[in-house]
Amino acid sequence: MPYSGDDMPIQGQKAITNEEIVALLQDDMKGEHAAIIQYLQHAYKIGEDAGEVPSEIEGIARDEMRHFRWLGELVVEFGGDPTMLRDPIFLDGPSTLDLLALDVDAEQRAIDQYRDHIQAIDNHKVKTYLKRILMDEIFHQGKFKDFIGEMGGNPEREVKNEDTGPWNNDPNPPSQDLELNEQGDAVPADMKDEGRDDHPLVRMLNSRIRQEYETILIYLHQAFVSQNPEQRNSLISDKAVWHMTHMGTIGEAVAGMDAQPDMELDFNQKFLGKAPVEPHQFNRWAISREEELDKITGELLALSELHGKDADEDLVSDLKRIKGHGKFQVEQFKFDEEK
Repeated sequence: MPYSGDDMPIQGQKAITNEEIVALLQDDMKGEHAAIIQYLQHAYKIGEDAGEVPSEIEGIARDEMRHFRWLGELVVEFGGDPTMLRDPIFLDGPSTLDLLALDVDAEQRAIDQYRDHIQAIDNHKVKTYLKRILMDEIFHQGKFKDFIGEMGGNPEREVKNEDTGPWNNDPNPPSQDLELNEQGDAVPADMKDEGRDDHPLVRMLNSRIRQEYETILIYLHQAFVSQNPEQRNSLISDKAVWHMTHMGTIGEAVAGMDAQPDMELDFNQKFLGKAPVEPHQFNRWAISREEELDKITGELLALSELHGKDADEDLVSDLKRIKGHGKFQVEQFKFDEEK
């Protein structure tokens, strides 16, 4: 039975057993996962008025995706079941500078955590990967500080006292995402506040974002644990990547409508139980999943085109592209079934 990741070594002691190494790597996975979502949310929130900054933040999120993959593969190698959970994130803050300062703060916790884990683990392969990730986190923090400086802010300003967010090193973190209020306090995010989801199209788009997010995590988990090497490679290098692209495209559309992209997570990880692990059974489940998503894309297209001349041409074009991708992915999984 794969290790759950609950066997964390005592603070300051070495991780000797595989169970203890897995527990540390699982903790790192939660931080990387949270950073990906926080950085994407902040990139959408900041928008095009900040020039190239949002696209550079999305590039940093892609680095964190690579880290997440490495860590998941190491967890499997050491006998664990890769977690699809994440630490809580900061969805919003009073200003762009506050959002970027929250990202500087997250990277500092990442740097501290990876340094601690490098000290705790003696396995050469794991240390090599963690040192490589640490190098990126130091670079990322420098980039976030540069963004703040370019906008006239103070890169060294601390925005909060609570030690929470990605890489929070808390064995029992809040099971809800957060916001930074005007007083600088971390408070629970309320996705229903301020009419964030009151437009019918926004509601449907956010529902689709949640479906894409869930699909990504299910595909990634299967890629880590599948006994079929070809399935593992196809899911992680192709199928999950396209769903990440779809989630980002729809997230940008929601942000462009002055709404909050909804990337809330089932913190109980129950969504993984929807899909069987056996490769052929998984493919059959994935075909039905892709067909369901394709139907929803058609409904979104119909609602978007109802606006006639006022329809968002970019959104309509993006949805048509997503629909084409969906039909192709159904056929891909059917081809996989024939092998």
